[in-house]
Amino acid sequence: MTSDFVNLLKTKELKATPQRLCVLKELEKKMHPSIDDLYEALRKENPSMSLATVYKNIGALKEKGLVIEVNIADGKMRYDIYTKPHIHLFCQQCHSICDMDYNEDLFDYQVKLEKNQKIEINRLDIMATTKDCKFCRKS
Repeated sequence: MTSDFVNLLKTKELKATPQRLCVLKELEKKMHPSIDDLYEALRKENPSMSLATVYKNIGALKEKGLVIEVNIADGKMRYDIYTKPHIHLFCQQCHSICDMDYNEDLFDYQVKLEKNQKIEINRLDIMATTKDCKFCRKS
């Protein structure tokens, strides 16, 4: 997968630095970490990596559209790789975030919205919130 990340970075005119590759590798796990969670996970493999380096790389990846911020109710910004449009399903009970694929209807809605508003939507961010989920629901 590292070669995929190298190619992905090249398409966005970013250098494939070891730090960026580590950030993308961690985000690929789809755990939607906060910046602090991401930093702690990265330090396990790279003890010399600073928090400033994590912020700098997240910023560069966000600027190029490879990483998005997921704003959830607990006030902590979370991060996710943006490889394709998807919905974030947030559980209020256990605070997990799951990615759900779009279907044709949502793409149709975006086209209608663009037409009606005479705009071009770069990215449609959708957050769905639930009281519980498959991870915390009691059997």
